Amino acid sequence: MKKFFAMLLALVMALSLVACGQQGGDSQGSDDDNKGSDGSAPVAYVLAEKGDTYSLGLASSFQTAFEKLGGTVVMETFPTNTTNFSDYLQKAIDKDADVIFAPNSITVASSLLPQANDLGVECPIMAGDTWESSVILDGMANTGLNVYCSTFFDENDSASSAASEFVDGFKAWLNANSDAYNDNGGNDIVAAVSALGFDAYNVAMAAIRAAAETKGADLTSVDVARALWTLTYDDAVTGKIQFNYTGDAIKNCAYIKKAAADGSKFEFVKTQEVQNDDTQATGFDYGDAAGVKLDTVNHKIVIGVYEPLTGNNGGGGKQEVLGIKYANSLDNKIDIAGEEYTVELYVSDNGSLEENAVSAASSIVSAGAMISLGSYGSGVSIAAADTFAEAQIPAIGVSCTNASVTDGHDWYFRICFLDPFQGSVMAQFAWDMVAAA
Repeated sequence: MKKFFAMLLALVMALSLVACGQQGGDSQGSDDDNKGSDGSAPVAYVLAEKGDTYSLGLASSFQTAFEKLGGTVVMETFPTNTTNFSDYLQKAIDKDADVIFAPNSITVASSLLPQANDLGVECPIMAGDTWESSVILDGMANTGLNVYCSTFFDENDSASSAASEFVDGFKAWLNANSDAYNDNGGNDIVAAVSALGFDAYNVAMAAIRAAAETKGADLTSVDVARALWTLTYDDAVTGKIQFNYTGDAIKNCAYIKKAAADGSKFEFVKTQEVQNDDTQATGFDYGDAAGVKLDTVNHKIVIGVYEPLTGNNGGGGKQEVLGIKYANSLDNKIDIAGEEYTVELYVSDNGSLEENAVSAASSIVSAGAMISLGSYGSGVSIAAADTFAEAQIPAIGVSCTNASVTDGHDWYFRICFLDPFQGSVMAQFAWDMVAAA
């Protein structure tokens, strides 16, 4: 059933992309509007990493959407640990690419961007949510490159009082904590994944509290999982969170940002929306699953944090953890059946590698976690799903966007949008940019 809904969601997202604030209708425009400046079909050069679930999934979603719009896609992949991208970038130049889409890690980007500048790449370079990082700003500063990414949150969006309060508080917390400040890249820029980490923790707390109201001291991790399916969390800084029948948050909007020319910040470009007709789940039957019992002896609740602190995604993983830690600093006590319980975080580093997933997730299980948060990176999330399921503890994916994270994994939830949506958003944005050139 979850697989059916995941496939249906991908189809709806690919077909129904519209820009925020526009009236319904054909977002592709006329045939003439959908040509490059010389009247030819726009060309997108897409570069993905072999074996990287996130990179390949987002690249495929972009390719499908861009070709559906009428464009041409030149798709190439490179081996893991590649550091010289000159030949790939030269191919993009030789193919007269109107845009380069490179949904890869920030480690890859730190090599790719300077090389693109050295070769004189003039077309826009785009990626997904992973590129909203100070590493990207450092890599393209004063190069003349035009770098864009899609993401989940904008710290300058003042439409939500909850978001504004979070931004102010998080910046103050970073500046008062040197270790946190350094883990954030040596600045107080609010990364979207930090906002998502903050929301993921608060959603977990809300589910624990909701389940405890009914179960009291008999609370288990299974009760927390059941509570998540029907939870409505209105105070999320990234927008209201409810889960559909695949365990995915019902999202319909992304932010497009551009790296400032001087590398100082990401500048808001626009919001992009897709129609989402999903409805909230009504529950899930876990049968006679026992799960992890509440620790009534030590009056402690452990929330696992399954994230990469090292490896290619270590920078983004640290920023996700920062959002979680900040949330925990604000709210770490829960009253259950008249007793106060302290909520502790147990952080386990998966090293950005799928082969580390089982051991890192098992460490969280051994720590007695009632729920786990993460990971940054879809591949490591998918690889850990069975470990959490066997332990019967729910996991909330924070910024892992591949549909397979929740597809067929009834204990895995997710609070961010998915690759089919993100790929469609960036394909439409690239298309519109070429048409306007």
